[in-house]
Amino acid sequence: METVDLKLVLLGQPGVGKTCLVYRYLYNTFGETISTIGASFAMKKVEVAGRPCNLGIWDTAGQERFDSLSSFYCRGARAAIICFDLSDRSSFECLQNKWIKKVTEEAEQGCHICLVGTKLDLIQSQPGLRAVRQDEVLGLAAKYNAHVFETSAKVGQGVGEIFDRIVEQFHARVQTSDHEARQRGLGPGNASPKPGGCCG
Repeated sequence: METVDLKLVLLGQPGVGKTCLVYRYLYNTFGETISTIGASFAMKKVEVAGRPCNLGIWDTAGQERFDSLSSFYCRGARAAIICFDLSDRSSFECLQNKWIKKVTEEAEQGCHICLVGTKLDLIQSQPGLRAVRQDEVLGLAAKYNAHVFETSAKVGQGVGEIFDRIVEQFHARVQTSDHEARQRGLGPGNASPKPGGCCG
């Protein structure tokens, strides 16, 4: 397996559209998907602002019986996309006590969190179906220094922006670490390697 620079995990309740989001980003397609069993992995080489990154994407199953597996795949994650359905109140209400909690307990310290509302096309065509207010999401995001996106995998709206922001944030974090290492008298190449192998 090629080296993963940035391990990204997708979390959220079953049926919120995690796999559709990944397919739209990777292949620019939308169609029927089957429920993820355990987790699926994809690798994408991306370049943002001229800087390359090997992005490893773990799309995890949302069913309760896979809870221990999703916790496992969170380990070493440097970014997390936590999805909820804008038309399904219950998918939002479990974010803080389940999915965000999982990230803060299992992922790398300082893991970049993105809260992603899905099925925006449905809300735009039928505004009465919106079950989660924007100010509620922004209030929750502020507690965890998270970014907020509203997306439609069906039409591709807002999907690419999530991944671009994640890679930009990753590069900024690496630059900060390198700068701190130089201030301590260590070159980037002389800093102690982090544990975690290819997915660290």
